[in-house]
Amino acid sequence: MKLTRAAIRLPFIMSATLFLTGCLAPEKIDADITTDGYDYTMRVESTLAEPRAVMAAAEGRLSEQDEAGAQRMAANDADMPGFERFEYIGEGRFELVVNLAGTLEDGQATGFPNTRGRQNDNYLRIVRLEGGTLEISSPEIPAQNLAQLEQLPFKPIGTVRITPAPTDRVLEHNADRAPAMLDRAYLWNVDSWEDRIFIKIAPQGQ
Repeated sequence: MKLTRAAIRLPFIMSATLFLTGCLAPEKIDADITTDGYDYTMRVESTLAEPRAVMAAAEGRLSEQDEAGAQRMAANDADMPGFERFEYIGEGRFELVVNLAGTLEDGQATGFPNTRGRQNDNYLRIVRLEGGTLEISSPEIPAQNLAQLEQLPFKPIGTVRITPAPTDRVLEHNADRAPAMLDRAYLWNVDSWEDRIFIKIAPQGQ
């Protein structure tokens, strides 16, 4: 089943426990996720932006103290699970590379950028639902918030690839491209705040 990409229900939540200074949103993202039963791998290369800091930098209001605080935050959180690199690159932007693998227990979730976070803490979420299915998704944005997001001096750009194991069964998805003969990946091209990733997978035996 193919779902509409611009579904509007849940709030866009990018705050996470490690990002204490505010919300980080994806500006550039290249993600590759695989699943095999309840095992997963996730590699994400990204540029994240703190909207208030990016706007302040564009207006010349970002202070040296602000920049130093962001550098300290990146250094303090560089040891998060799966973080290969987390660096502040200036003007309210961070580079984050995540390489994470694991097995989801019943009701457990992980995601990006907060690899320790619950499902509401992340842009990309991998959740083992009650009943045994897996759901990988990004937040749905309320219609009333879209206009505000469009005022930001950036938007998300990138691709997300999700490759279930041959023995897993895809129940629903809204991918831009379904698997081809030699490529089992579902592909999403992200170029606006409305674009949403959604796929529901039944592991073998479910």
